Amino acid sequence: MILIRLLGGAKKAVGKPAVNFERSTASVADILEFLVGISTDSRPLQPNNLIVAINGIDSAALQGQQTMAKNGDTVTIVTVVHGGAAHRIDGSQVSIIGVSRILEDPGKLVDRLRADNKIISIQAVNVDAVYGVAHALGVLRITLEAEKRKVMLANRREAELLLRLTCTGQISEAIKRAGLKKDAGGCFVAFSQDVEAMHRFSDQIKNEFEVEDSILDPSKEKKVRLAGLLGISSKFDDSEFLQYLLERAAILVK
Repeated sequence: MILIRLLGGAKKAVGKPAVNFERSTASVADILEFLVGISTDSRPLQPNNLIVAINGIDSAALQGQQTMAKNGDTVTIVTVVHGGAAHRIDGSQVSIIGVSRILEDPGKLVDRLRADNKIISIQAVNVDAVYGVAHALGVLRITLEAEKRKVMLANRREAELLLRLTCTGQISEAIKRAGLKKDAGGCFVAFSQDVEAMHRFSDQIKNEFEVEDSILDPSKEKKVRLAGLLGISSKFDDSEFLQYLLERAAILVK
């Protein structure tokens, strides 16, 4: 028997939080076909809208829909509709979430969120440091690649992300450029291979803050500010400027 746990829209579609699949083995495709057959609304169960994890590991990092579950496994189905931009990088689920206002002390806030979500890597920055979701996502890719190649500038991936986002090798300067500020907008970047933990984190942010992803979008004001910090011209179009930011993030070395 395979236990199938359902979260978000998948839970609503099937009408219960969990079901048993009376099979000794089944592929992800078999499981989705089974769920569609017992659902009242199959739309939330379209594969492109789902994260399917086998014992906490995203099946997209394994064999996709051909990933096999066996007797005793737990399969978690998450419909990706909750707040923030959701992505996958190298088997990790990533949430990049903009919030309109930080109401508590930024340092205590980040410490609390990390304590509440111990198996998730979490960084939080001022929205003025993020030139769109593609910027944050691209820097995270560079960060994880640096970790893989053992060429990180910092001891922790969260600090590495901050350094590369701000294009500096000095943590004090990085905080000065991108530190989260009280009574200002913020951006949370969180990533983990544990799908359920990421779902809980996204729900926590949605419950505690006013999610407003549009404040992450590129703007003329952000471009001028970031160009001034980096000592370059702001007379690039958006795509050229983004590419420059990512190139600067990638070439940082100790």
